[in-house]
Amino acid sequence: MINVLRKIRHNLLSKNSFLKYLLYLTGEIVLVIVGILIALNINNRNEERKNEEKVKATLLQIQQELEIDINKATELIEYYRVKDSLISLVLGEKLTLADYQAPVNSGLFSVITNVVDLVTTNNAYNSLMRNIDNIPVRFTPLIADLNQVYIDDKTQVDYYNNSISELANKVLDKWSAEYEWYSQLFTGITSDAPIQYFLNSPFYKNEVVTYNVISMQNHLQFIKEYRNDAIKSYLKIAALVNPTEPIEKSFVVPRYMYQNITGTYEIREGLNLELAFDEGHLMARQTGQAEPFELFPLTHLRFYAVNGKAIINFKKDTNRAYTGFSVYQNNAYLTGKKIQ
Repeated sequence: MINVLRKIRHNLLSKNSFLKYLLYLTGEIVLVIVGILIALNINNRNEERKNEEKVKATLLQIQQELEIDINKATELIEYYRVKDSLISLVLGEKLTLADYQAPVNSGLFSVITNVVDLVTTNNAYNSLMRNIDNIPVRFTPLIADLNQVYIDDKTQVDYYNNSISELANKVLDKWSAEYEWYSQLFTGITSDAPIQYFLNSPFYKNEVVTYNVISMQNHLQFIKEYRNDAIKSYLKIAALVNPTEPIEKSFVVPRYMYQNITGTYEIREGLNLELAFDEGHLMARQTGQAEPFELFPLTHLRFYAVNGKAIINFKKDTNRAYTGFSVYQNNAYLTGKKIQ
């Protein structure tokens, strides 16, 4: 090809056809520029493809980390369900010496000193943010949701992780400095002295109330919000990265599994719980409430509200129709029967 072009140039120059040569030279330059542009375009597309694959790999890693955090949050919701029962027993002032002495109730000795944190993982998210200027446009809608999880929700969870740990350490420091029985809590040899403290001390009740405010009314709420937002981000990543791949995760409960849960549940005469879907959200409203609250599924039978402590357990009959629910709250069982 080069030899042909040289021959053309030589012929034009030998015939003194300068104008034709100039036009030819211009055309040759244009061809070179077009060739360069084509090569650059191919190279740019290759780089874009490589960058998209890199971002997709990072998003899949974020999914894996979200899954770990979601499962941790689910375990903590269950942990706090049990903890709420213990707190209710302590504050209800119905416990006896025999209750504390029963081996099955060993958790009563560590109601406010046994701390479990939601330690989240954000390595992949941080990696994505370092590469934010190169994120393909089709993935940018994910950023706001991920920021909600890893900035807003995580900040609150971390804050109350620390608050609970600080309270527990403060209580342990106080007990170790003021009470001779302190070491018995860790040796398994427990006299009546610590039990009398737990049963009768108003200061201990104050500590339990403080723990209840930090843990049940704040920490648990933000753990639930983190879980809900993490699931939302997980599903949005799946829809963009692997839209045809089915999602088979225990924390993803398809709506069709509880589609017929809606209706009216009678708790007692004059007090009902109404369930209805509103734009895909399962909303609940109790008689007398001005605003409904949303219920989120742990399974197709177990649901929770972000601002509530209890887990609502629904029941089905042999035809898989919902018939009622039960919930353990404030040291008592509350039940509801579906009436329509």
